[in-house]
Amino acid sequence: MSTLIILTDLATTITTVTGRFILTFGGGSSALPLSSLPLLQQADLQKGSHGTLADAALSLRLVGAAPSLIHAVIVLAATIFLLFVLRGIRAATPFDRSVLRNWRRLSLTLLGGGALQGLVATAGWIYLGSRIGLLFGSGGVSDQDEHHFLGGNYTAIGLSGPTWPMSILVAGIVALALAAAFRQGALLEEQAEGIV
Repeated sequence: MSTLIILTDLATTITTVTGRFILTFGGGSSALPLSSLPLLQQADLQKGSHGTLADAALSLRLVGAAPSLIHAVIVLAATIFLLFVLRGIRAATPFDRSVLRNWRRLSLTLLGGGALQGLVATAGWIYLGSRIGLLFGSGGVSDQDEHHFLGGNYTAIGLSGPTWPMSILVAGIVALALAAAFRQGALLEEQAEGIV
């Protein structure tokens, strides 16, 4: 399952940065519409105008792709740490220092990585909104700057709110609680060693 999630995130990252489908069958256009940017929910071109995600500024595409790439790294690292924990449990050493260390790494990866992904998504949302005049300094962005930034003349742009990876954050809290329980188990095991 982790492999599928990582591959999906990497495909999303690549298509967002390039603005093109990875594979096209039948010789159709490989260009994605601007509305494929994860930060947008709507991007309507003005009649007779042309514009795709590939035409948008590279900075916009990079900011839009960053959360997917961060998510892939989080899932990869969390999977590795969880496998180390499970290996220790399977070896009948659930309270070993290496298992406790990997519980801690797992929880920090999920909580820290989830927070980073959410902050990057929020920063991207603010960046996009301010560059097209929907946030700070509304009206201070010229039509020419907006068209250059978006890669086309759009009549309507709808921003989606920043997305925070709540499932990763909740999994991090669960991993933190399990790490505390295993730490207490290790303390009990140490205290019981002297008792016959």
